[in-house]
Amino acid sequence: MKQYYEPSGLKMRKLFSSQEQQQKERNLITDTATGSGKAFEELYQLYYNRLYQFIFHIVRRHDCIEEIINDVMFVVWEKASTYNQVCRPSTWILGIAYLKSIKSAEQNLTRENRSDEFDDSLDYFPSSNTQWISELEVSNWLQVALDNLSAEQRAVVEMTYYQGLHYNEISEIMQCPENTVKTRMFHARKILAQLLQKT
Repeated sequence: MKQYYEPSGLKMRKLFSSQEQQQKERNLITDTATGSGKAFEELYQLYYNRLYQFIFHIVRRHDCIEEIINDVMFVVWEKASTYNQVCRPSTWILGIAYLKSIKSAEQNLTRENRSDEFDDSLDYFPSSNTQWISELEVSNWLQVALDNLSAEQRAVVEMTYYQGLHYNEISEIMQCPENTVKTRMFHARKILAQLLQKT
């Protein structure tokens, strides 16, 4: 499995929000629209880690992320000519990723709700050498706590704190009013605060 680095929101903003970087991405999308495989490959590599992190914080599963990334980038390849050059390239690409991730999260939830294959005789706990204890340490508390949020709430937290996006950008990606984004963040913070008090 590929490892990805999670820079802070501020660092992420510096990496992806400069005018020079945005123009580079616009050029890559334009070249992709003309059928340039080289431009598409560069765009894919540029966004892979960012998409991996973004999608994981919504679906909370590693096993489906590669498929979602491929679905997202297939849409980018197919629809590159429709990119209007007005919004940031990241807003357009993350918007596609958001819709794909929410759909996957809903499908996974449906499958889990319908599943009755749980067998008490099986060992569902990891062995002592799989480092599962370290995942519950304070440094990873947020990752564990995010499981208690809805997919939409996780998306807002991810885009705010990990992607470094503003509420107006998030509302464009999620295709909802900015006040809805703020409400989701309010409820997410409330849930996380309650969980923190219990630790």
